[in-house]
Amino acid sequence: MLVVFFLIAQIYGESEIKYSSDNKFNTNLNLLATSINNNSSFPQQYTGNSIGKGVNSGIEKAVIIMFDRGYNTQFTNAKPILDKYGFKASFFVICSFIDGKGYYDLSKGKEFFRSNVDLEPMRWNEIKILDDEGHDVQSHGMNHRYLRNLSLDGIENEIGGSKQCIEEQGLKPTFFQVPFNRGADNSTILNMISKHFDFALSGHSELMFLNCDGWQHGFKTRSYKHQYDCNPFSADGTPTRTHKYAIREWSQDRLHEKMNDKNPLLRPHGDEISNMVFTEFVRIVEAQNLYNSKAGKIVAVPIIGYHSIGNSRPFDTSTELFDREMKYLYTNGFKVLKMTDLGYDEEANHFYIK
Repeated sequence: MLVVFFLIAQIYGESEIKYSSDNKFNTNLNLLATSINNNSSFPQQYTGNSIGKGVNSGIEKAVIIMFDRGYNTQFTNAKPILDKYGFKASFFVICSFIDGKGYYDLSKGKEFFRSNVDLEPMRWNEIKILDDEGHDVQSHGMNHRYLRNLSLDGIENEIGGSKQCIEEQGLKPTFFQVPFNRGADNSTILNMISKHFDFALSGHSELMFLNCDGWQHGFKTRSYKHQYDCNPFSADGTPTRTHKYAIREWSQDRLHEKMNDKNPLLRPHGDEISNMVFTEFVRIVEAQNLYNSKAGKIVAVPIIGYHSIGNSRPFDTSTELFDREMKYLYTNGFKVLKMTDLGYDEEANHFYIK
C-alpha cells in the first residue's frame, strides 16, 4: 500500500492529493492497487481528466524504448515481445562485444576488461535483421571505455572507431551512448562526439524534456536546473547539464538492483520484486501526464533503458515482466518510439517528435 501511495503522490504531486470525509481517496487508492496487482489497465482517473489541476486528457503519451550493450537476449527474448505489440526500439551496441572480444567494465572507479562476459552477445546478422525490420542500431562505444581516462587518440578510437565499425556493417548510427554515462560534461569529449554523431545519451533522469527545460516546467531536479534549451554549451563556453549530447534515460536495471538490495530476503525475479518494479515502471511512464497536459502538448518523454531480458542475473528484466510492461504500454495507448523518431531544431536547440 505504501508503494501505491508513493505512486499516486508522484503522479499527482503531494499538494494535489485530496482527502475527504467520504473516503474517496482510499477508494481510489484501492482501485489503483488492485489494477496494478491484477496486471490490468491503469484506472481512467489516473490517465484521464483528473491527473491534477489544469490537466486535460487529450494529449498523447509517448515512451522511447532502448537497449544497451547488445546482449543476445535482446534478440531472442525482447524482440518477439516487441513484435507481438508492434513496437520498435533502439539498440546501442558495443563493437568489441559483438565481435566476440568482450568489453570494458568499471568497479569502484577502476576500469577492467571482461574477456569472458557472463552473457552472449548478438551477432551482426541479428543486428542487421533488427535494422531491416525498422529498429534503430546505435553506438555504445568501440570497447565501452571510460572516456575520462583516455588520451585524445583513445577518445577518437572509442567514439569515431565505433561509428566506423558499425558503418562497415552497412548501418548508419547517429546516436552515441556515453559508456558508464560519464564524460558529457567534458568539452574535449563533447567536441569529439559532435565530430562523429548527431546526438548522444549520458546520465539518468525519470523524464527527458524535449527542450531540455524541465526546470521551467516544475521538474525540479539538478539535471535540468535553469536550462531553457538543449545547447551543449552555456554562454561562457562551459558544458550545460543536459543537452543534445547528454540526453537522459531511466534505467530499469538500476531500479531492479536497488529493489533487490532493499529486499534481500525476496527472490530477485519473484512476484513481490516484479510487482515493485512494475509499479515503479508505471509511475515513470505516467509521470509525463502532468507536464504534457499542463503544456497542452508533449514536452516530456521517458526513455526506458534495458540491458538483458531474462533472469540470468538478479537485476535483469525477466521476459514475463518485460511482456507485462509492453502490454501496459499497448493497452494504455502509448506512442512507442525509437531514438530516431526524434527530430531536432538546430536554430531553437530543441527536440521534437517527428
